[in-house]
Amino acid sequence: MTQNAEKGLLLTGPSQEVFDIGGDAQTDVIVTPIARPVPVQTSGRTEFAARCPKCGDWHRHVALGLKTAPCGAIYELKFKGAA
Repeated sequence: MTQNAEKGLLLTGPSQEVFDIGGDAQTDVIVTPIARPVPVQTSGRTEFAARCPKCGDWHRHVALGLKTAPCGAIYELKFKGAA
């Protein structure tokens, strides 16, 4: 059961996407999870907040791209539809 199904519509807004391409251990390709950011305007800069695919908490980053979260998760931070 998914986290949303267990807790109701708790995780609204941007979400993470993890792709399962199927196959077996010899043919599986490791796919980096994608976290969808929410722009946060601070007094000095624009930061990006995203829900972590590993721990479910919100993490803030100063740029988009491949990120390592404080919890140790590695994911790509990019907007939906971005190349």
